[in-house]
Amino acid sequence: MIMTDGGFTKKVGIMIDDGFHDLELWIPYYRFKEEKINFDVMAFEDREYKGVYGLDGVKPTQLLGSIDTKYDLVYIPGANSPGNLIKRPETAEIIKNMSSEGSTFATICHAPLLLAEAGLLDGKEITGHPSIKGEIESRGAKYVDLPYIRSSRNIMSGKTHFQIDHLIPEMLRFIRE
Repeated sequence: MIMTDGGFTKKVGIMIDDGFHDLELWIPYYRFKEEKINFDVMAFEDREYKGVYGLDGVKPTQLLGSIDTKYDLVYIPGANSPGNLIKRPETAEIIKNMSSEGSTFATICHAPLLLAEAGLLDGKEITGHPSIKGEIESRGAKYVDLPYIRSSRNIMSGKTHFQIDHLIPEMLRFIRE
């Protein structure tokens, strides 16, 4: 694996589409930069993506249709981005492939819906935005109303941007392991 400036060897990716929650992208984005963690922003098209509040746009450094590396951690911000990603049938296959390669997923807000679509939540406890409770539970997961939960070795989730301060330390701890 490629060594980062901070000495970390884990490969990190942030999966997005238009409509990501700006705070759920930019806070971890800059924390990773601050920690000198190399990471990719992953999306389907080579263009600028915007969040729901229209803060700075971001261009991907890795296209989802041509991933050629294994990611140790895949972070997925919420809001409308997960719903846009689900509209592409290949997204679930990409997530399944990443999971089978051993990727750990960190989700927040509406992002657990992507893991549910990929069939990764059956029997697991998960948190996220309260509005996803019914859909998560209809897919075999148990929704828990907590700021953060580690469902398994490969899945961690945060409730909303108000609780991102619980999820970021867990992601950083995982990267440092």
